[in-house]
Amino acid sequence: MVIKQITTPIKGLNLYLNKVVSDERGSYCDMAPGGTDSPLYSEGIKHIHASIATKRFVARGGHYHFELKESLFNLSGTALWYFYDFDKNSPTFGKSYAVILGYDKLGLDLGIPEYTINKEAAAQIAISPGVYHVFWPLTDGQTVAAGIGSIKYDPEDYDRTKIEDVPGAIEIFEKVKNKILENEKGISRRSVSPSVDTERLLATEYLPIKKAIIPAARSNQQRPFSHTINKHLIPFGNRPMIFYGIENLVAAGVKEIAIVIRENDNLIQRVVGDGSRWKVDIKYIIQKELLGVGNALKISRDFVGDDPFVLYLGDNIILKEDLQKSINKFFEEKSNALLMLAEVDNPQMFGVPEIANGKIIKVEERPMHAKSKFAVAGAYIYDQNAFKAVESLNLSSRGEYEISDVHNYLIDNNYKVSCQRISEWWKDRGNFKDLLNGNRFVLENCVFEKSAGSDCKKIDGFVEKSVKIEGRVKIGKNTRAVGRGLIRGPVVIGEGCLIKDCYIGPGTSIGNNVEIQNAEVENSLIMEQANIFTKNRIVNSVIGRNSSITDKAHSIPYGNEMIMGENCQASI
Repeated sequence: MVIKQITTPIKGLNLYLNKVVSDERGSYCDMAPGGTDSPLYSEGIKHIHASIATKRFVARGGHYHFELKESLFNLSGTALWYFYDFDKNSPTFGKSYAVILGYDKLGLDLGIPEYTINKEAAAQIAISPGVYHVFWPLTDGQTVAAGIGSIKYDPEDYDRTKIEDVPGAIEIFEKVKNKILENEKGISRRSVSPSVDTERLLATEYLPIKKAIIPAARSNQQRPFSHTINKHLIPFGNRPMIFYGIENLVAAGVKEIAIVIRENDNLIQRVVGDGSRWKVDIKYIIQKELLGVGNALKISRDFVGDDPFVLYLGDNIILKEDLQKSINKFFEEKSNALLMLAEVDNPQMFGVPEIANGKIIKVEERPMHAKSKFAVAGAYIYDQNAFKAVESLNLSSRGEYEISDVHNYLIDNNYKVSCQRISEWWKDRGNFKDLLNGNRFVLENCVFEKSAGSDCKKIDGFVEKSVKIEGRVKIGKNTRAVGRGLIRGPVVIGEGCLIKDCYIGPGTSIGNNVEIQNAEVENSLIMEQANIFTKNRIVNSVIGRNSSITDKAHSIPYGNEMIMGENCQASI
C-alpha cells in the first residue's frame, strides 16, 4: 500500500497518512502498512501504550524522550498537537510545528494544517528522541492517542518540561482555543435582526444551520446523458456530482437534507439513499411540475419550518470552506438572506447582482448586459422570510419561478440581503464541456485536497514497474495498469479496470470496469464499462456507460473530440 509522508520543519518528526476503511460498523486503521518490516519499525516494538484525554482544552503528554523512538496514532477525537525540537545536536534545534489531527475538521481558518481520519487516512506521528510533544483535545468526548515505543518502558527516559517553558506552545494553543470559542459563541448566541416583519421574534437565538434543500429534479439539460440518468448522478471523479454538495453541507454542520426530485425518480433515491453513509438524515420531496428553483423552495416549506436553512442547487459545487464562511457571515450580519458571489468571465449566463456601495440592489436573471462581473452562485442561505417572497412570485418568460425574483422581493421590501464572495465555483449550464470542467474541478479541489501537495498518490490496484505515475493519481482496487504507460495526474481510475500500453493525461476520470488499450486519453470523462481500443488521441471527450471506441483505420487528424451517450459505439 502506498502511504503519504508529510514532512515537518523538525528533523526526525514525520507524519504518515495510513489506510482507513470505514463503514456503518466503524473504522479499521492500518497502523503498520507493509507489516512490521517497514523501516518505521526497524528498531522493533518494545511496548504499546495509549494516552487518553477526557477533558476538552486540557493538555495530555508534554514531554520528550532521551532514547525512545515513538509512533503515535490519533484514534478518536480531534486535537491540536505541538512539537518542539529540544535536541541540541539536531540541525533543527529550536524549531516548532503545530498540526490538528483527528476525526473531524473544524471548518475554521486557523492557519494550521489539518489531517483527519474521515478522508480515508489516519495520521501516524513518527517522533525521534528530543522532540517534545503535547496535545490538547479540541472536541468533546475522549481523544485517544495509541502509541508504540522502540525500547521498554523506562520512567527515567523522559524530560517533562512544563508546557509554559516550551517556546510558542501556550501561544498557539490559546490562539486556537479562542478562535474556536469565538466561533461557537458567534453562531449560537447571535440574535436575529429587526426587519419590516412585525411577526419576527426579536429574542430568538440562531443555532448553527441544520437544514438544507437540494433541488435535483430530473431534466434533459445534459442530453444525451440525461435521457437515461438524472444529471445530478453524472460522475465526477467517479462519484455522482450531487455527493460533493451533500458532503460540503454535512461538513458545515447540516443534519437534515431534503432533496427535491421528480415523481418516480427512483434511481436518485437508490444511489443517494437515506444519508446514513454521511451520518445525515435525507428525505425526498416530490416536485410534480418542473417550475424552477422557486417552486422547489415553495414546496419545501413544511420541511424547513421556521429555521434558517441553505438552498444548495444540486448541479453546483461550492467549496466547503466558502460555504462555511458564508454561513458564519449570515449570522454575523444578522441577515435575512445571503447570496454567494463568484467572479466569472460570462456573467450574462447567470443571475447577476447589481451592486452599489457594497450592497446588492437588484438581481437580474441572465441579462443581455450584465451590470457586474459577478454571478450569483448556486447556494443561498435564508431565514423564513424567503417563503413570503416565494408566495409573491409569478411565472417568468421561461415558464419558471425564478430564484432571482425571491432575492429582488427581499431587497425591495427592506430585508437584509448580504453577500459573500467565494473563491471557486462550478455550475452546469447544459453544455457538455461543463461536464469536463466539473470533472476537472473536483479532481483539483475535492478528490485531491489542495493541501495534499502535487505528488499525492493513492494506489489500491496493481501498477507494473514499466508504468510511470506522475502527479496526483488515484487508482482503485482490482485495477491493473500494465505494459508501457504513463499516467499523469490529476487522474482518477476506478475499480476493476485494465489500462494497457496507455497514456492517461491530466483531468481524466475513468469509471469502474473500463478497459483501455494502446490509447492516449486526456482531459476526458470516461464512464463505467466503456471500452477504448484506438491509437487515435482522445481529448476533451465525454464517453458514456457501456460505450465502445475502436480503430477503423489509421487516419488523421489526431486529437478527436466526441460526446457519446450510453450504449453507443464508434469506430474512428
